[in-house]
Amino acid sequence: MIRPKVTQKNVHLFIPGKVSKICSELARKENLSLNESILKFYNSAAYETLSRESSKLWQEGWVYVYQMMNG
Repeated sequence: MIRPKVTQKNVHLFIPGKVSKICSELARKENLSLNESILKFYNSAAYETLSRESSKLWQEGWVYVYQMMNG
């Protein structure tokens, strides 16, 4: 199977699953509503880095990204 090349134009396809799991964990651990956890993540440096293809953070698992956010 040939995998498509990941570029800045399509990296967004790899992000939603990670965001879902990270936001659920944020909500649980920090006693936030899901909406609050989504806003917190999307306004974080971790999300900014995740959304840049050149960072290669999109290759990592959601736990790694979550830990990066909560350093």
